[in-house]
Amino acid sequence: MDTPTIAQYYRETDPAKRKELLEQAIAEEGATEENQARREIWDARYSMKSDLGGQADGYLKFWMTIEFNRTSGNRWFTSKGARKGLQKELDQVHFHELAAKSELHRELIYRECEHLVKLYMDLCQTDKSYNTILCGLVTMKRDDVKSKLQRDIYETAVKVPRELDMEQELALLTRAARKVYEDYFPGEGGLPE
Repeated sequence: MDTPTIAQYYRETDPAKRKELLEQAIAEEGATEENQARREIWDARYSMKSDLGGQADGYLKFWMTIEFNRTSGNRWFTSKGARKGLQKELDQVHFHELAAKSELHRELIYRECEHLVKLYMDLCQTDKSYNTILCGLVTMKRDDVKSKLQRDIYETAVKVPRELDMEQELALLTRAARKVYEDYFPGEGGLPE
């Protein structure tokens, strides 16, 4: 069961504010095993600097790498390059290294994947260019946006890992995407298999 501070940590999207909340949780609860693991994962996720000088989100970066390579799985040469590029992004955030440390680390990485998918879905739903057609002049209907978002989440988190033969490596992300989508759109049937 999350404390209110940790619950807020998983709702927050700004890396600096997330760090503050994590430090606040450590001050309140002490350096528990969970908080130490969260700190390791936070350090790995936000270890890169953005072009603007702030914290860059390594998880969002590997999500966008998957997104970019959605059509690469159909061709042998490009799928090999896509696997290599994606593995490089996963290595930068120590994704598999941290997941192999303990079951606790694995579960907290899963929670970070949930956070990532929620962040992506929120960004898509608030982005004007995502929600419009014809050079941003015509706003899409809510059901059309939902269908587009469902397709994008499915292709990025389910289809591409299968096509790149990385289902096992990205199992936490796929599971998180399925859960977040079902939570976001209850009663909609979830993502296709």
